[in-house]
Amino acid sequence: MTKTEIAKTIVEICQKDAAFCLDIEGGSPEFFLSKITDDMPEREFLFSVEQYLATFGVWGHLYFYGKRLRTYLGFHVRRYGNSLFITHAEAGLPFSKGAEIVAIDGMPIEQAAEKFAVFFECDPPDRQGERWETVIENANSVTVRAQNTFDYPIRTDLKRGAGGPSCINKLIDRDCYYIKLTNFFDEENISSIMDYASKEITRTKNLIIDLRDNCGGNDTEFLPLLKFLLTEEDEMCGKPIFIGEDETLYTERNVEGRIQIYRECLESTTSDEIRKYVTGQIEELKRCKGKGFHPVKADEFLFPQSGTRFPERVAVLTDCTCASSAESFVEIASRLKKVTIIGRPTMGICDYSNLMRVDFGDYVLHYPTSRSKAIDMGKGTRGKGLQPDILIPWTPEHIFEDVDLSFAVTWLEKQN
Repeated sequence: MTKTEIAKTIVEICQKDAAFCLDIEGGSPEFFLSKITDDMPEREFLFSVEQYLATFGVWGHLYFYGKRLRTYLGFHVRRYGNSLFITHAEAGLPFSKGAEIVAIDGMPIEQAAEKFAVFFECDPPDRQGERWETVIENANSVTVRAQNTFDYPIRTDLKRGAGGPSCINKLIDRDCYYIKLTNFFDEENISSIMDYASKEITRTKNLIIDLRDNCGGNDTEFLPLLKFLLTEEDEMCGKPIFIGEDETLYTERNVEGRIQIYRECLESTTSDEIRKYVTGQIEELKRCKGKGFHPVKADEFLFPQSGTRFPERVAVLTDCTCASSAESFVEIASRLKKVTIIGRPTMGICDYSNLMRVDFGDYVLHYPTSRSKAIDMGKGTRGKGLQPDILIPWTPEHIFEDVDLSFAVTWLEKQN
């Protein structure tokens, strides 16, 4: 497909197939399409699409990328005041974490925020890090203030360093156990950690579950944690853990795409059980094809029949980097007596989920096909996230000190 054909298809999907189509109008498709030509540079095309998708404010579950042009700046930023503070920098860069970006292509940050307002309209400044990185990727240079002030020409071809472990668990002191989970899809690692940690947790008064930087995954992966969040005779024991309702948009495009995914699964699986499940899903898709939005049967996951005496209290650390399935965990945990949510609001991307992938050859679009009914009750989280019980505003001090963890440890000690 040509760039103009791809752009027209993206507009059509956002207007008819994406789960937010009835809730969010988005930017002018005519203005967007007027900027697209078949011979425009690759980077300019990608940035134009990103700007159009940004008008819907569906961060995390609506994105577009090119297979040939995968970029990485080598650093991450977070806004505080009129600076972008560098929170992480790969080795070899002429600056390190804690340095400030004070201008982009000569524009002060406040002015750049106005020029690229489409990226920043839904969220407060401290929740806009990734969007600033998109702006920076498409700039020529940034002005960095560290020990001195200098202009840094932007590079997007840097390699990512080795990431940290997906799970961390440790005894902070005799009364407090700590678990950090950066995703809910590393089944083998999570199971291994939980097998080891369970004995320690049930001997410890306080538990801290750190979901900052947790990108989500599969809701079933956090089920083993739930028993530690319940008291021995909690009123939630044995009850459904999910109380919200979703609806899926069954347009022809969405149904055909989902059937194709299931058919590929049928070709690869040898399990009769999986084949039976997938065949049933295909029949359901065919039955609902063209019916528009249709309710989704809620998962029948139940809380454990009983909780545990220890830990007596649980603190869950959250931030705008806590997303998707991690947000589902926070929503569930927030309803339980043992639990206190500490930190900052989550990313807020669960209003629209169940992503569909459209492959355009050199480009890929991901968009959501399911919609939370909480939106209709004014309880959507887009642009707000799930709120903590105790708010700790982000400041540059967080770059060098784990302010949230220190607060949680001290706060838990005082509750004893």
